[in-house]
Amino acid sequence: MSAEEYDRWRQPERVIAALDLAAGQRVADVGAGSGYFTLHLARAVGPRGRVTATDIDERAVSALRALDRPAGAAPIEVRQVAPDDPGLERGAYDRILLAQVDHYLADRVDYLRRLRGMLSPGGRVAVSNRVQHRSGLLRDAAAAGYAVVGDLDLPGQFAVLLAPEASALEARP
Repeated sequence: MSAEEYDRWRQPERVIAALDLAAGQRVADVGAGSGYFTLHLARAVGPRGRVTATDIDERAVSALRALDRPAGAAPIEVRQVAPDDPGLERGAYDRILLAQVDHYLADRVDYLRRLRGMLSPGGRVAVSNRVQHRSGLLRDAAAAGYAVVGDLDLPGQFAVLLAPEASALEARP
């Protein structure tokens, strides 16, 4: 599949729009890989925003560090992390994106629970993946104390925006 075909299928503009981002926000791209969504996030939050891109793979981290940040985009901080550690600061992120990575997590419920503590007040976790992973993600997100507050269906894929439920906020780790 060519890059143009992948973009037509993946529809990054629609996925980013579904995240309901605002200029100046702080966002994380967890499991960022080559940075497909990282640059889109950096453009969306603008030069006053901040993007943290993480990955477990050394080659992916090198590719992320080599990205050319477009003019007018947020600074991008790149971090190599352990598979079970998001590597993010507590209470700091307005949005945390997991794009085609959540199904690789050894314990998705625990990982999602831990992400709650990294969200700023009003923060959200977004998950984008292939449609075959949707039901498992929704089950695990509910078990981790999240409610779906945004939903985008695309051909063969989905994106959901998750908010910690009020009762889950009280039990924040």
